[in-house]
Amino acid sequence: MDTTNSLPKLLENILKSKGLNNDHLTALAEAGIQQKADFEMIGDTQTLIDITGLDEEIAHNVMLWAVGVKTQQETNTNQVNETPQQKPIVVESADVVKCVHCGTKQPKDYKTGDLCLSCGNQAEPVLNCHWCFSSGPGKFCRSCGSEFVPSADFEIALFLKREGESKNAIVKMVKEMTPQEKENMWARIRKNR
Repeated sequence: MDTTNSLPKLLENILKSKGLNNDHLTALAEAGIQQKADFEMIGDTQTLIDITGLDEEIAHNVMLWAVGVKTQQETNTNQVNETPQQKPIVVESADVVKCVHCGTKQPKDYKTGDLCLSCGNQAEPVLNCHWCFSSGPGKFCRSCGSEFVPSADFEIALFLKREGESKNAIVKMVKEMTPQEKENMWARIRKNR
């Protein structure tokens, strides 16, 4: 017995244009689908896949035709509205120190230069300023406001200062240097010693 005959000819032709073959049409008829309104009862692509075994792309095309764009957009809108959950705002006191390596909050008796209890690195490394030669913790010099450069690049920053570069340009140049450029700069530093 050919179960595809239970589907109207127009419905068969439309479904074939959406990518279905005769086996798929048979699966739809066996699932009890006889008209377009039956797809509205099914509701979504995954349910159609579950009851008929259609491929995901074909099932999506069929449901998009049968149920319409409005329902698909409502589903996407509901997912978008559920996804962004606002994170609570945490206000911490000004004396809180967090490890620059792992972000762990340090105890109240923390002193500059102490090791982090979580990762074992220096929680707030004490760095030297390439511009005014003072030292301190954090990302910026507390004397002149210059951004600290990593300790490994300190001599390169000093060399650039002697070459006449500005305070902020030095930091930017050091960050953008490739390892090869840094090696060339070290060669110039050694030559001038």
